[in-house]
Amino acid sequence: GLLLSLTTKSDLVARDVDLLAAIGRRNRVHVNLTITTPHHTLARKIEPRACRPDRRLLALRRLTEAGVSAGVFLMPLMPRINDRAEDI
Repeated sequence: GLLLSLTTKSDLVARDVDLLAAIGRRNRVHVNLTITTPHHTLARKIEPRACRPDRRLLALRRLTEAGVSAGVFLMPLMPRINDRAEDI
């Protein structure tokens, strides 16, 4: 089968969970959500127009619960900004 790999900052990928799961039944599908920090206030400063980190994590949960392979890209990692243990 084919490999479909998506990387996004948006939680909107979860609206297509049924389609992604269906594609995954015949092909390999993997979705990565980029999350810079789990802290909402810091996320607003680093990525002012991006989807909140909690919404991305919820999208990740929805995808994995539907059987879609999904993970997190912790990037960018910036020294002294978001590289503390609690951020990772």
